[in-house]
Amino acid sequence: MSSGKIHNENHGAARTVFQVGAVHGDVVVLPKSAAHLGLDEAQTKLVRHLVTQVRKLSAEEVQRWGIRGPDALSVRWHTAADDLLDHWETIHGETGRDDPVPLAGHFTAIRDTYQAISSQRLVILGRAGAGKTVLAHRLILDLADNTGVTGPVPVLFSLSDWNPTSTRLRAWLVQQLLRDYPFLEDRDPTTGTSGAEDLVDGGLILPVLDGFDEIPDQHHRAAIREISNVDWPLVVTSRPEQYAQAARTVKAVGGAAAIELDDLTLDEAHRYLRQSTSKTRAPEWDAVFDHLDTAPEEIASRNLTPVLRTPLMVMLARTTYNDAPDHDPRELLDTHRFPTDDDLEEHLLYSYLATRYDRHDHRTRRPDWAPENARHWLGYLATHLTKHNTHDLTWWQLPATLHRYTRILLTTTTVGLAAGLLFGLVSGLVSGLVFGLINETGFTRGRAGREPERLRLRVPRRGSAKRSSATYLKRFAIEFTGGFAAGLAAGLANGLANGLAAGLAAGLAVGLAVGLVNVVVSVLGDSHDPHATNPWTLLTRDRTVTLVRTIAAGLAVGLVFGLVSGLVFGLVSVFGLVFGLVGATARLALSAWGNWLLFTRLWLPLTGRLPWRPKRFLEDAYRRGVLRRAGAVYQFRHARLRDHLATHYRAKPDSR
Repeated sequence: MSSGKIHNENHGAARTVFQVGAVHGDVVVLPKSAAHLGLDEAQTKLVRHLVTQVRKLSAEEVQRWGIRGPDALSVRWHTAADDLLDHWETIHGETGRDDPVPLAGHFTAIRDTYQAISSQRLVILGRAGAGKTVLAHRLILDLADNTGVTGPVPVLFSLSDWNPTSTRLRAWLVQQLLRDYPFLEDRDPTTGTSGAEDLVDGGLILPVLDGFDEIPDQHHRAAIREISNVDWPLVVTSRPEQYAQAARTVKAVGGAAAIELDDLTLDEAHRYLRQSTSKTRAPEWDAVFDHLDTAPEEIASRNLTPVLRTPLMVMLARTTYNDAPDHDPRELLDTHRFPTDDDLEEHLLYSYLATRYDRHDHRTRRPDWAPENARHWLGYLATHLTKHNTHDLTWWQLPATLHRYTRILLTTTTVGLAAGLLFGLVSGLVSGLVFGLINETGFTRGRAGREPERLRLRVPRRGSAKRSSATYLKRFAIEFTGGFAAGLAAGLANGLANGLAAGLAAGLAVGLAVGLVNVVVSVLGDSHDPHATNPWTLLTRDRTVTLVRTIAAGLAVGLVFGLVSGLVFGLVSVFGLVFGLVGATARLALSAWGNWLLFTRLWLPLTGRLPWRPKRFLEDAYRRGVLRRAGAVYQFRHARLRDHLATHYRAKPDSR
């Protein structure tokens, strides 16, 4: 401040600033810099990468639902019931205020509503299909567009997989960030903490916790307590009934205001459906809404009116009728076909999928999956997700859709046939059974599957991020266990020296060789890649690293057994080569990519549960809008669609 001059300075968030008196000169607003946030260069880089990825994901959702255009479907809200908010004194914090803040607003004003809350903690309530997740994406995009490195990064987290009784919120957020954004795995060489931990602990993540109602009912109260225990800005979405029951039993989320989404009016639904179709077809919708207006007490009107009050069903109606010229929306008034509102909703869900898979785009190489085949395959996946009460679908978990005995049998047969070339069929199958049981340890709770490798192989450079010694020890333990089992099984099956001692010696030798070789592979790995958030990028990474580890394991096993066999039988090259091939096959069977090949690419298509090109099928389902992406995982576009597909799949007599 220069002599004789006075200036005002404000730090922190401010929605409105008043200057009383004359203002001379310029008014300058400076956002916080990375330095003011206390970020070093590495943290600033992580934040920028994360903002880029978050903005990209939410922009895709916004574009697919058309929620930023001039004819976007209107979503409005009002302040929720008073017992669903915390005390206003708590929400306002240290300001000393206790007056309620008006929160009613419109879709495009969600950022203004959020920033009007002193605590920056908001609960968004709405019934199924009301548009909670879509609104959350709009808020994320609006905040991310103005974040840069000046504040916390809004990140969407799906709560369906969180168990608040066993995992603290902070630890769970770190786990999810590491899964969805592998470049956050890099550890600080001084503290040993990962980038994800640094961002969460530094208050640089704004969690958008989507789907409180998807947490099992018995965990709702624990979830509210856990969320209330953290003092970060955050957003929670939920259906009203589930949140209200927990909030009235315990307390609303600490420091949080709450809004509840309004139903659409018939005028809003009419305007949206009319404007999103051609002028020649608009009269068809006019006829539907004229009937609802002039005969509201008729059964057809009483059934259809509540259906057209939710954004989800209106958007399904748009796809079913506006995108399919041979469908007439006036059929929605047919009470013989649709005697209840549930029948209407099921019809729209069924027709949505049929319409999505009835499109042919000759400008692309998009495969033309038959709608009924696509419905069957998607139903198989949806059934697995509903069985385990989850929404997240990943390629490495697809093998877990099979029964564990099927997985053990297939692994036993594959490895056993390879080992049988050396030991004979019976001994080979015994060895294969060992690997089948070991492989099954990667499938916890019947659905997790083996996590993919996230390394990018490269020569380490000076100044590159380091992983902790614990990471290498863990990798050595994993590879040593597999190698030891391989050596023990092979030694016993082959009867080297006709004793257990020889089998144990072979196991130790192979375990050490495989473990050490694969630690070297890990040293050459680098997880820092801001683009490794696509699910299929992880498949490519896992394939590359698995092939290198497989070759390394094969060489290690071949060398050890070649030397031992040479000393005993004088057949170094032959035994070494065959043992090496068996070891490589076994190592491949214990990888996420190996499981993908055996179970997802071969067995599931062979039995009709999935198509022969599952990767292309899932990518295509995402492009068609049937699936959405949440970080590194896929989800069905809406829980209602998942449940609809699962119900129809289970009802089929040939479902397996």
